[in-house]
Amino acid sequence: MPRKVIFISAIILAIAIFWTKYEETKSISELKKIEQWAEENKIKVDKSIEVEKFKIEFDQKEWNLLKQKLSLTRYFTALEDVPSFDYGFDPDYARELVEYWQTNFDWKSQVDYLNKYPQFRIRINDTLIHYVHYITNPNAAKKVNLLLLDGWPGAFFGFFQAIEFIQKTYTDISFSIVVPSIPGYHFSTPLNKKHNPVDTSLIFDGLMRFILGEKTRYFIHGEDWGSIIASSMSQLNPDRVLGLHITMPTSSESNVINNICTLLLPYFPGFFLSDQEIKLDFSSRYSIKSKLLKFWHEFGYFHLQATRPDTLGHALTDSPAGLMAYILEKYSSWTFRRTDQISGVKDGGLKNFKKDDLLTICTLYWMTNSITSSMRYYANSVSAMLEYREKNLDLFNLPISEKIPVAVQMNINDIFVTPFWFVKTRYQGLIRYNIFEDGGHFAAFQNPQTTAEDLIDFVNQVQSKL
Repeated sequence: MPRKVIFISAIILAIAIFWTKYEETKSISELKKIEQWAEENKIKVDKSIEVEKFKIEFDQKEWNLLKQKLSLTRYFTALEDVPSFDYGFDPDYARELVEYWQTNFDWKSQVDYLNKYPQFRIRINDTLIHYVHYITNPNAAKKVNLLLLDGWPGAFFGFFQAIEFIQKTYTDISFSIVVPSIPGYHFSTPLNKKHNPVDTSLIFDGLMRFILGEKTRYFIHGEDWGSIIASSMSQLNPDRVLGLHITMPTSSESNVINNICTLLLPYFPGFFLSDQEIKLDFSSRYSIKSKLLKFWHEFGYFHLQATRPDTLGHALTDSPAGLMAYILEKYSSWTFRRTDQISGVKDGGLKNFKKDDLLTICTLYWMTNSITSSMRYYANSVSAMLEYREKNLDLFNLPISEKIPVAVQMNINDIFVTPFWFVKTRYQGLIRYNIFEDGGHFAAFQNPQTTAEDLIDFVNQVQSKL
């Protein structure tokens, strides 16, 4: 390595270390300010709030209408010199799935499965929230409260197989499991105002206090938006969150040392990465170049949904085939580490999932007419981030208190991987960081047993020290 590079890097690192002390002092002050803000904005939960026992109904008329629209699907021709899934969802496989959806998919049976666990709806802070609440092994002496949060384009039932595994495996523990739908998703609709991860975290904390009691503490597992909401809940309610288990940690983009060290990472991988992370090529995957390329290849959807969700919503609300392709393309590209793993593969790797499970997700978005409101969550979140910063409340970037034990389930095939060193800069209570080499973005949906085991091992680890 050229001496000039070493010299410049040493100077940059020295400046970064000096800056760290300033950042720590600033963070402590801002965290206190945020905790005060959270207490002032805490949602008051009235125990007299009406709770609706909710059951998903099979609507034959709506199902017939969906099949009719599927029968009218207009297709386009695939390019011979472009491999399957290189330009997005393969048109030939789209035709195959649409025909299966129309003729073989049994929505009525899926509705029965969706009703497997008790469901409810409640209005908190003038927002309608749908949630599953199920208690495993109620006679077990040990009690644990658990909040499971998904994201886009997921669904609450993506946790069902993990819940089944927990029920059968951990018979000595009674888990009170709550799985809410994010405002604007599925049965947490309709909406008449904007929502973002911060106000959602206040609502979900209110929901947990309503269900379990004001002084009850709980663990949270989060994926996608669920990771961000869970992080916000830990930031705003550190005295109520017993532990945070997430699959998509966010490093602090406003942390100077974090950004400087990202630049240094390719030159000094041994300083920042473990042997396992080096072996799995975290150095190049977390580099600035890799991030920019990933944004270019995978984040067109984000820009659309963060700027013009309603325009896109008109197309997806009217075309079930378009809705299916748009959603399931993410279950393809976000389940694999590199696009060359699915390039030329007819089904884009979707054989890793059951067709009926994938189409149940699509049908849920269709039947609830919630694809547009779910996409608005991106626009709402970006605008909220800017608004909070104008108020000097950096709610999306500040560190999570070391009082909160944190575990990260880092799935190697997820959209982004964040090395332990960089996760630790924000999640100061990080006590567990496991890398899984066969997992993608939709952790519990793809690998329910692996996700459940890692989560419950973390719960037991934390509780053993209480």
